[in-house]
Amino acid sequence: MLEFEILAQGLYPPDQLAISYNPALHMPKTPEIEHWIENLWHEKLAQAKAQGIRLFDAPLFRFVSAQATDNQLILTIGDTSYREYVTTRVPEFAHAHPRQDLGNALSVCSVIETSDEAILLEKRQGVDVYVGRYHVIGGFFERTLDTNQGEQPDPFAAMRREIREETGIQADDIRDQYCLGVVYDITTPHAELCFLTRLHIPLAEAHQRQPEDNEIQQLLSLPITAESLRTFLLSQHGNISATGEPNLILYGRWKFGVTWYQDVMQQLIG
Repeated sequence: MLEFEILAQGLYPPDQLAISYNPALHMPKTPEIEHWIENLWHEKLAQAKAQGIRLFDAPLFRFVSAQATDNQLILTIGDTSYREYVTTRVPEFAHAHPRQDLGNALSVCSVIETSDEAILLEKRQGVDVYVGRYHVIGGFFERTLDTNQGEQPDPFAAMRREIREETGIQADDIRDQYCLGVVYDITTPHAELCFLTRLHIPLAEAHQRQPEDNEIQQLLSLPITAESLRTFLLSQHGNISATGEPNLILYGRWKFGVTWYQDVMQQLIG
């Protein structure tokens, strides 16, 4: 069973990712829904405090739609918050409402390819979902942090920030970046932009960088071959996050071709 849906795929450099941002495109809420969210949020704050876990609200971008053409990915986004994401992803709410009525926070994640043909993986810690699973580098697309000088949302900047925070890899270490598409996490409902980040430093040098936070339990690597990536995906299915898995699959499609992609997807679907 797949925990994700691929909404759009391709290979898009920054100038081919078109973003339409409208703050008015927020989650539809009745007074009853707002009351329910508020009560559940306070319950979760109390639980987090009792467990010694840091929990706080943050302004996020909200996924609305994605449309892929031959040379452009058109992304429509609005406003949401971590509070809305955490409360509307619970099965009690998510199963009772259509996807477009959820918080639908937008995240970013990236396969990172070193100059000597390895990709970086992580094991998650200090997060509230997919703890201990394999994941690629990623995090939320935040409204207060991830805008360009024209105050437009910049997911490429969000991805570079997450890479710096989680691995210590700097913008100067990056050769180029592409967006590989958009996926949807069905298990913890939200959308994610998947990226490819290629470095001009080798794996050993990447490991020497110092991360700014402690979300990564262990920074791992995988040699880049069609067989190694295929074997990893098939053997670790269910032990990879619901967005890290399709990010690796979309990377494999770009790297090894459509036949490789179709074979892996067919075996995962079963």
